[in-house]
Amino acid sequence: MVSMRSSRALEAAGYDDESRTLRVRFREGHLYDYHDVPRHVYEELVTDPHPWTRWGQHIKDTYKVTRLD
Repeated sequence: MVSMRSSRALEAAGYDDESRTLRVRFREGHLYDYHDVPRHVYEELVTDPHPWTRWGQHIKDTYKVTRLD
């Protein structure tokens, strides 16, 4: 998992190439897996200066999600 220091809401994100799963941990403690996500989406999220905005515009309602906690 990569720390999302520039975000007040997102704590960390990680990616599994084999399953194409993006895992996002929120600062409030919730953990989510987003399924069938292209690697470039993860890379753009962790390099964006405003990851919360990128998550909301490009990930949140685009991919199937599973809450893990």
